[in-house]
Formats: sequence, C-alpha cells, structure tokens
Amino acid sequence: MQTIIVLAASAIIAAIGYSYFRRIEFSFGTSASARMERFAAADRRNFTDRVGDSLVDRFGLTIEGWEFELMWAQLGGYYEGKTVGSVLGASVVYLLGGIVYIMMFQSYSMIYFAAVVLIAYYPYMKLKGRGDDVRKMVKRSLPEAAALIAAEMSAGGSAETAVTRAANLPGPLGKMIKDTVAMAQQSGRLIFSRDAIDGVMVEHFSKYRLPDVEAFARQIDLVAEKGTDGPKQMSEVARGLSREYRSDIKTESEKLSNKLLMPMTLYIFVPFMLAIFVPLFASIFQSF
Repeated sequence: MQTIIVLAASAIIAAIGYSYFRRIEFSFGTSASARMERFAAADRRNFTDRVGDSLVDRFGLTIEGWEFELMWAQLGGYYEGKTVGSVLGASVVYLLGGIVYIMMFQSYSMIYFAAVVLIAYYPYMKLKGRGDDVRKMVKRSLPEAAALIAAEMSAGGSAETAVTRAANLPGPLGKMIKDTVAMAQQSGRLIFSRDAIDGVMVEHFSKYRLPDVEAFARQIDLVAEKGTDGPKQMSEVARGLSREYRSDIKTESEKLSNKLLMPMTLYIFVPFMLAIFVPLFASIFQSF
C-alpha cells in the first residue's frame, strides 16, 4: 500500500510540474517574430481543460446534457472559451485528487467516499446552477422585450425593425435576439416564419428548449402576419407576459416560506437546541 501511495503521489506531482514548466519558454538567440509566432500558436488552456478535452476526443464522448447547460451558461457570459471537456476535466481531477487523499490517509469510510463523489459532481452542479440562473434571467426579460417591440411597432416600425431594436437589450435575451438578427443577415433568410417554414427566430429560440422562449418567438411570428393589427396584438402579448410574470412571482413568494423552513431548521433551530440540551444532559449524566 505504501508503494502505491508513493507512486500515486509522484504521478500527481509530476503532472502538476509538467503542466507548469511546459508554459515556460526556454529560447536563446531567437528573433522576436519567432517568439511571437510561438506565443500565438501556444496552447494556453489550463490543465483541467486539456485533460477533459483529451478524454472527449479520445473516447468520442457526447454529453448532451452538459452541452445544453454549457450553452445556457455561455449565453449569460459564463464559461467563456470553455468546452464540455473543461467541466469534465475538472470533475476527473477532483475525483483523482479525492482518491489519492483517501489512499494517503487510509480514510476508507463511506463518508469520505461520498465526499469524493460530491466533489467530483461539483463542477457539473455549478454549471447547471449557472444555466438555471440564465434561464431565470431570460424569463424575467420576456415582458420587457415584448413591451419594447410593441412600442416600436406602435410608433410605425415594422416587426423586423422592432426585433432589431430589441437586440440592443442588455442580458441574455438581448444576445439571443442579436444572434437571431445576425443569423438572418448572414444566411439571407427571413426572421419570421412564412408558408409553414419556420423563420430564423423560431428555429434559433427552439434550440434552447425553453417553452416560454419558444412561445415568445411564435407569438411574434403571428403578430408579424397581422399587418396593421400587429401593434395592437403585440401590446396584448406584452400585457399577457406581464400578467404571467406577476403570477409566477406571487407563486414563488408563497412557496418562499416552505423553502426557508429547512435552512432555518438546520442553521438556527438545531444549533439552538443543541446549545441548550447538550450542557443540560451532560450535567445530568455527571450526577450519576
């Protein structure tokens, strides 16, 4: 067992040392242009990125759920320049580090194994949390975007012009609309659907698999077909989204007390009861 521990620790130290020293350039007498070329072509990914990407490439892994969550997280500005391999590499490194810890200290309790599994799961849990946050931001932005499009159409602008203006909205929803406009301009396709052929907006928004977002795109599709009645219909859509958002807030506020019950019990009630009863029972047992 000691031999295995020494070999495992040596492998970890060697991997860390290699990942550090490989970034250092030992070049003497080379020109500035050659050094710039090497700098531009250098792989500046960190250790976990390289580990995860190599695993994905070698085994041909396709982790659809992770890719979906990464797409949402990157929409909100998180994980820029990262891939699924980056998250997978972090999980693998954490898992190996936990196993080495267990072997070095011979902590073969189920609690330590459960902690290692939880640590290895943490990168995906963090990724999913970022994705959920971005989805909530998009849902909160839908009434504002609908109101802006309705106002632009009421001012005499077309549906295409109104959507283009809405692309300037801050946040992930504005980025989704901006990507839609850019895709339509590059491909020469229509933003809205025509003759049972989905437009770029419906096609792009459906990729995110969020019912509220897809319904928003299809509602704008219907409004664009109304002609002169479009501004009125879009105003109705904006009011409907506002009512739905207020209803969701009310529902979430009603559930808030139940969500806070468990944290309050764990962090306030249980320590309070322990602080009272542990000294009391200790004094009772000492009297015997």
